[in-house]
Amino acid sequence: MSGHGKSFLGQSLIERNIPEFEYVPVLDFKDEYRGLVKAGFASHFIVGPREGKWSARMWESFLAENGAVILARHGLPPEEWREVCARVITAARRLGDSLTAIDEAHFVAPQTGKVPDAVEGLATTGRGEGASSLWITQRLAMLDKTIVSQCDETVLGAFKAKQDRNQIEAEYSVDVHNPNVSHVPGLPEELHAPDAGAVPLRQFEDDEGHTVGSEWVFANTAGEMDRWDTRNLSMESTHYGPEGNPIHDPQL
Repeated sequence: MSGHGKSFLGQSLIERNIPEFEYVPVLDFKDEYRGLVKAGFASHFIVGPREGKWSARMWESFLAENGAVILARHGLPPEEWREVCARVITAARRLGDSLTAIDEAHFVAPQTGKVPDAVEGLATTGRGEGASSLWITQRLAMLDKTIVSQCDETVLGAFKAKQDRNQIEAEYSVDVHNPNVSHVPGLPEELHAPDAGAVPLRQFEDDEGHTVGSEWVFANTAGEMDRWDTRNLSMESTHYGPEGNPIHDPQL
């Protein structure tokens, strides 16, 4: 859900994995990952209407020259951005040894509407081409089901919307992802909070109401599960994700 810290965790995963790949395009919908640039992990490139017309071959040459790069959307509506992402993904798949990170992935691979073949192919056959992918979204119900079903590993936080929780297929109680309950009966021991037991995933704030950490469930196709607390993570890069201003009661 919004504010749970997905872009912070996403950035930490990208930072950790950048050294493992030759090419790392980060498809940055809201320009949230520029902290990776300041820390020296990647370069930064604005993708506007002019760059939006580049072919897959042009992107292939660009990635071959730049390696790890934050591609920040600028002035492109979601539909045009989707097509740009498809061409970048095509380029990354051709190059191989690549990790493509897709932020706000439900705009790039929507559940309703046409998903470009290159985008779907990244999730289904990409690994055989040496092309890995990281899909980041706060609206799981809006992400193409093929993408969801092909993930080898998932890191899932809290979802207020029931339709998002309904997309989660797991051997544990998905109520752990429901922030509106106080206890999760039958939750496996490995998913208990060390200080509170079988409670749903929590979000931690400081005295000023800023998120300082959150909990997530990690799972993979081998059956491993773990409860993550991002307060235990450290990054060399700074996260600059924007926070919306609170809405105040006009009577106060």
